Amino acid sequence: GPVEATPKGIRLSCSMPINPDIRRREENLLFPVEGTESWTKGNRYLIAPALLSQCPVNVLQYFWDEQGSLEDLAGDPSINDIPATSNHGQMNPQYFGRTILGAAAGVEIGKIQKDVACDWLPRVFVLCQNYLLEYELDDDINSRPHGFLHLQNTLITRHPIFVNALEIEYMDPSSSILRPKRKLLFRLPSEEIRNSWVSVLSNAATLGINDIYEFHEEMGHGRYASIFKAQRVSSAGSECALKVIDKNEFWGRVSSGRERVDTLVREVAVQATLTSGEYQDFFVKIHGIFETTENFVLELELLDGTDLFRHISSKMVLEEYEAALIMRDILMSLATTRRLGIAHRDVKLANILMCTDFNGPGDVSVKLADYGMGTFVGVDGLVRGRCGTPGYVAPEILCAGTNCGYGNKVDLFSAGVVMYVLLCGYEPFYGETDAQLIAANKAAIIEFDELDFAGVSDEAKDLVAQLLDSDPRSRIDAAEALQHPWIVNRIPPSKWLNGRSQTPRNNESCAVS
Repeated sequence: GPVEATPKGIRLSCSMPINPDIRRREENLLFPVEGTESWTKGNRYLIAPALLSQCPVNVLQYFWDEQGSLEDLAGDPSINDIPATSNHGQMNPQYFGRTILGAAAGVEIGKIQKDVACDWLPRVFVLCQNYLLEYELDDDINSRPHGFLHLQNTLITRHPIFVNALEIEYMDPSSSILRPKRKLLFRLPSEEIRNSWVSVLSNAATLGINDIYEFHEEMGHGRYASIFKAQRVSSAGSECALKVIDKNEFWGRVSSGRERVDTLVREVAVQATLTSGEYQDFFVKIHGIFETTENFVLELELLDGTDLFRHISSKMVLEEYEAALIMRDILMSLATTRRLGIAHRDVKLANILMCTDFNGPGDVSVKLADYGMGTFVGVDGLVRGRCGTPGYVAPEILCAGTNCGYGNKVDLFSAGVVMYVLLCGYEPFYGETDAQLIAANKAAIIEFDELDFAGVSDEAKDLVAQLLDSDPRSRIDAAEALQHPWIVNRIPPSKWLNGRSQTPRNNESCAVS
């Protein structure tokens, strides 16, 4: 029968048959993992599940593997005897990485029909911080999960009758204020394992930012985010930069039309893709994410240096050798984004960070940061949306009509503006008003003032002119720019390595749909 009497109480039978029609049904016990395209205007959503949907699988693997080794508590679950083959050990959930809870059968209370045996869904469950992830029994658990449940504000309890069952009571996070509570019932092979699950899941349900990170001083504040120096709790590792996003502020900006609904998902997906890649040394790395009802947190690499805007402001102009070192790193990063099918769309001095203070030849390197406007190239090889910083924006963005696309050579134009500033100390486009600045930027007419560029080489001016070509079809690309005489005559490629990655190949862009 469906229940068994034991000395400790009544338990749900682990040998209870499961209707094969139920097993084959494409149905999630938890909420489905879906991208931003499924979001309904006016609603607020959790960010991490959409990220799970839209990040390439190898990027998800980077997060899961880099942040902690997997602790397999499940063994190899069998489709015929779901819990009985599990080899559960002592559960020590980790804040970074995953804890594989194992196989269980679950059902939503309220959907149980007369024949209890026909309503159970056999699944494998993985805990990742305060998210419970759902897989099919024969899934590779390194793949994308099918379902999720954000455990914050859920209630996890032992079933009052069945000693090997637990209940999870929760509310739909994207529904209206009058949210009906829902309840799941899980059956497990033993009371001991049930108690372990209850303990681990209850801890996850109360997990907060301060349980994971120790905050140091605040470094900056933006429209809806604050940056802090911080460190992982109980970690002997180095400090990190925490970007703490106020989700209420973010969704308020989305509601008022001042922010795109997919901004955060795109930002993290782009940065994670670049961080997990072969040429990660040229980008500010993202090491982890954490989400609560109130905040979305990015754990970022902390650099000791300043940004390029402050660096150039302190020196006014740079020697060409130092400028070439900086441009080499910028161009290396843009060669990588092109190969991966990514457009940054906000390359500017303030978004280029110094890895070290410049104390002499060979002692400077920079990384590209701030991916809030970044996006993936579409299947048609184009990017859409007008964005960027006036004075740095490629003309094709400013000229693009509604739903008209452009390629990711836009970042090369912005790099040309950066190079111009490095050589003379001011931007090539000027206007008394924003409208005048945008008009000058759109026209893209550049001048090399005879006095200000008196000591600048013809090679440098030639590369600037090729980067600031208003026609993207003839604009030099990153791989070609890296072979320009102004770069190679000052920094021979044989000296580029210095512990950093090789020059990316000039392949065609990949596309992410």
